[in-house]
Amino acid sequence: MSTIPLDFFLHDEELLKWHEKAIPSDEMYRYFPPKEEIILQDSNPKKNYRFIFNGQQKTEYEQKKLNEYNDYELKHGKLIYPDVWLESDTMRLLQAAEYDMEKTYKTVKDTIKFINSNPTAINNRIVSLLNSGIMYVYGRDHHFRPIIIVSVKTYVNSIEKDKYSFEDINTSIIYLINYIIKYILIPGQIENWITMIDFKGTGVSDVSDFKKLLTTLNSYRGRVFRSFFINVGGFLKMAVKTAINLFGSSSAKKLKILGSDELQKMQEIINPNNIQRKYGGTAPDVVPGYNTNNLFPPRMPSMNYELNGEKLNIISEEAYKEMCLNSNPFKPYVISPKYLDKWNKEKEEIQRQKELEEEKELNRKASAPKIVEEKVDNKSIRDKMVIEEERMKMIKINELNMRKNKRQYVIDFMKEFEELSILEIFEEKKYYSRPNVNLEKMNSFFRKIPKCRKIHLY
Repeated sequence: MSTIPLDFFLHDEELLKWHEKAIPSDEMYRYFPPKEEIILQDSNPKKNYRFIFNGQQKTEYEQKKLNEYNDYELKHGKLIYPDVWLESDTMRLLQAAEYDMEKTYKTVKDTIKFINSNPTAINNRIVSLLNSGIMYVYGRDHHFRPIIIVSVKTYVNSIEKDKYSFEDINTSIIYLINYIIKYILIPGQIENWITMIDFKGTGVSDVSDFKKLLTTLNSYRGRVFRSFFINVGGFLKMAVKTAINLFGSSSAKKLKILGSDELQKMQEIINPNNIQRKYGGTAPDVVPGYNTNNLFPPRMPSMNYELNGEKLNIISEEAYKEMCLNSNPFKPYVISPKYLDKWNKEKEEIQRQKELEEEKELNRKASAPKIVEEKVDNKSIRDKMVIEEERMKMIKINELNMRKNKRQYVIDFMKEFEELSILEIFEEKKYYSRPNVNLEKMNSFFRKIPKCRKIHLY
């Protein structure tokens, strides 16, 4: 049978649509859980129970025990961890083992082996199992934790009728859980899930087969926030309680066994819009079908998750941006890829505008000398015009002065002429005859007047 890549749903238009609806919304990245859903404090620090491990400050007791475990590992053999392993994974196993070093060391070794055996590719049978209804995700609780639904009857029927081998079923469950951790959860904010295990139509003999499935689920420690074992009849309760001991004593505190008439109790943490009608909610029932892609990628029936009257700690986009991008000690463990992409585009746009302004400034400076030169030329022209105007004014003034001077010379001449002895100039005073004028004296007198030509008398 041909193999299929693990991210096959990203390459199918229809499946990609459901995948994008299943992954956390922008609002979920701005949600921060209350303190009691991060860690349940007890007077005895050993009995503290942590739900959120990533990006959280460890208690003094947790840090002490982590140091003890690291010393224990060095003494008993350093382990080779997978690339995906985080310190928080060690902390989960420490808590699950109730800080017993020997038990933790063994659990860490088994978990590393389990991770290394995870499938690197799947086939059509695994895809068919993801849609079979044995185990699927449908909706989220009031604090955005995904709801994993397991149908014991469907599982048992598949095994008994040899529809699928346990190995195939186990592989499909591992694949689905890894998908949830990678795509559905948000480290540091939403790290847990709700399990809803449906025992409808099963008997006591079926529980023993179901224990194998519980063993696989038990490999993911510190992930269950609440477990609902539903449709559990009276005769089944003892068998179920025995089966859940595989989860350890801490899991028993998070477990609620509900009969068919008690399903409404799930609505204490799940909005009815995210619970199928057959389980007491208002969401449509799903009808699993082999080779029908109706359960994977996970279906989210409603975006209405909050309970009536509840106020979630969802901060504004501005506050989220401030928290993520500045040196805030309480910043999220991971940043929303959508917001990060948006902020990067905003940053690029700001940088582009800055570069455009710098380019404009450079162009302005490059053209500045020409502008200055033009200004200088204009100033020079204006100065020349002013000078010319002044020159013309002076010419007019001079002309006026010249006229005044000429008039004055004439006046002076007339005065002087009156004083002259007529006889000295005119030898005869006869109007009807040509006078005998002393031209030398006359011309001498007129030379005193500027630009006055020599007198010619006829």
